[in-house]
Amino acid sequence: MNNPRTIEEVVTFVLEKSTDARNDDMKLYLLVCDEVNSIVGSKNIGNIPFAVIMNNYKELNLPHFESVRRSRAKIQSKHPELAGDPECRKSRKQLEGLYKTYAKS
Repeated sequence: MNNPRTIEEVVTFVLEKSTDARNDDMKLYLLVCDEVNSIVGSKNIGNIPFAVIMNNYKELNLPHFESVRRSRAKIQSKHPELAGDPECRKSRKQLEGLYKTYAKS
């Protein structure tokens, strides 16, 4: 699953459906993988060992984690109603600032 538009559509669907996924990128990734797996027709992603997923995500046709995270950020900037709760947004803003400081050094 390398098509950014398709990834964005699945991420949007999951964010609309799950308020938990709006606040937690790992939860979002799991739910996106579940959606993609149902499209692909393979077994439930939760039943596959973590090491198998990490080592075989391409063969399992799973999106890259960073693609999901970037899609989430883009979608939430365009659609604030799909953004996380205020505490989560504050935390993400702080982490962004810390990273910018780190990246400059």
